[in-house]
Amino acid sequence: MRFYDLVRGSVKLFSKVFYKFEVIGLENIPLEGNVIVAANHKSNLDPIFLASAIDTRDVAGVAKKELFDFKPLGFILKGVNAIPINRENPDVSTIKNILGAIKKGYVLGIFPEGTRTKEPGFSPAKPGLAMFAVKGRALVVPVSIITDYRIFNRVTVYIDKPISFEEHYNQKLNSKDYERLSQNVLEVIKENYYIYSK
Repeated sequence: MRFYDLVRGSVKLFSKVFYKFEVIGLENIPLEGNVIVAANHKSNLDPIFLASAIDTRDVAGVAKKELFDFKPLGFILKGVNAIPINRENPDVSTIKNILGAIKKGYVLGIFPEGTRTKEPGFSPAKPGLAMFAVKGRALVVPVSIITDYRIFNRVTVYIDKPISFEEHYNQKLNSKDYERLSQNVLEVIKENYYIYSK
């Protein structure tokens, strides 16, 4: 058994034992091609719930580079294809690694807000999501993680239909353009979040 499958199986077991875990729309994750899944982010549990929900393809997440400094955690992160990133100033090699993961067939997991939003509501989207989608020629699948994170309570992971940025592939876009496109995806995530929170 691959280390990735072992970890994914473990986090899926955790999610199902300690929460009322439900996934809606898994069929919306394309089984092939370049794909990014974009989700809201309020807790350190979100990567676990995202990995638990997507078992049809291998996911490569983006994680802040400081997490890799703790060697046991760094070992696990590398084993599950996580890519370290300096959130304040991503360098060219990191961007190439992320785009390389997409082209190798991994589903890139990313949080458009860039970091956890602890207060109610959502933070504005960062440009990274759309930049990776356009440069990686990838479909973007909006994912809403809906829960209060209290143990044994419900966790709903709602996976919406893919969004294509194909019309922008050959355009020259700036940071504001990428922010706007990323925000468009976040608006879908927010809409589904509030619909399925009821």
